[in-house]
Amino acid sequence: MDIFKGADELKPFLNYTWKRHKVILGNIANADTPNYRRRDLIFKVERPALPMKITREKHITNYRRFETKLIEIRSGLTGNDRNNVSIERELSELVKNRLAYETYLKFATGSLNGLNRVIKGRAE
Repeated sequence: MDIFKGADELKPFLNYTWKRHKVILGNIANADTPNYRRRDLIFKVERPALPMKITREKHITNYRRFETKLIEIRSGLTGNDRNNVSIERELSELVKNRLAYETYLKFATGSLNGLNRVIKGRAE
C-alpha cells in the first residue's frame, strides 16, 4: 500500500503546469521577436490498451503514461513582423495555468496534511 498515492497521482499534472508556465513566459518574452511563432505544451494521458488483472502483489500494475509535447502554433493573427503572439492571450493563458497549478498543489498538500494528521494522531 502506497501512503503517498494521493500526492503521487498529482505529480504529472504539477510538472505539466510548471513546464507550461515556462513556455507561456517564453511566448511573452518573444512577443516582439520577428518571425517568432507562439508555442504551447500539450499533455496526453495514455491508458493501457487492455486492463490487466493482478493476482500477486509483485505483478505489474495497470499504469498510465503521461506525455508532454511542445508544439509551435502557426495559425492566428500575424503582424508586420510575422509574429503571432498576442500578449492578452498569453496573459490569459498564464492566469488559467497558474490557477490549475495552485489547484493541483492544494490537493497534493491536502493529501499530505491528512497523512500528517494521521501520523500525529489528530483526527480533525
